[in-house]
Amino acid sequence: MTDLILWRHGQTDYNSQGRIQGRVDIPLNETGRDQARRAAEGIVALGPARIVSSPLARARATAEVLASLTGLSVEIDEGLAEKSFGDWEGLKAADIKKQWPEHYATWRAGGELPQFRIEGRRQTAERVGEALKAIVAGSQKDDVVVAVSHGAATNLGATYLLGMDAQQWFGLRGMSNCCYALLRTGERPPGWSVVTWNAGPQVDSSPLGSILG
Repeated sequence: MTDLILWRHGQTDYNSQGRIQGRVDIPLNETGRDQARRAAEGIVALGPARIVSSPLARARATAEVLASLTGLSVEIDEGLAEKSFGDWEGLKAADIKKQWPEHYATWRAGGELPQFRIEGRRQTAERVGEALKAIVAGSQKDDVVVAVSHGAATNLGATYLLGMDAQQWFGLRGMSNCCYALLRTGERPPGWSVVTWNAGPQVDSSPLGSILG
């Protein structure tokens, strides 16, 4: 049995402004750094044995706070990077809805928008989900592994582990900044169960919490 903690990074200025981040490498703001410190104290109590992070600065900075408390090093895995939102990165959802109402509706329904260079939900889910599987496979049995990632990446990766179709299933609410989920391996299908979801120092009730990076 392995416990996998999926930890979303702390707040950035793009988060506070409601802008889509995607692959834009935005640093944590002061609030985000404080969130990371408070959340890390709770995660330490779970006894992490490994910390693996997305390569993006906001995730790495969050992971480093936990590393400083545990003495662990931070491993980087490109597969944990945020979903690419292509041409919409840096924009607010309200502006997208106003300028491209039909495409916005397609996006919210889980449809693909390759014309905007947006990574598909299934593509992101498989990329992140397979990265998470590999991380767990490379860990010791009974380890507690922390994967530090992003809103959409965390949500879709978990969806993949749970055996659901990311383009059709929206059963997990968006993770708030610096909150985490605890998933546990098991013998019965799909091989994973959700023990905790969206735990941590702050809960953002925004319905777009899972798409802002």
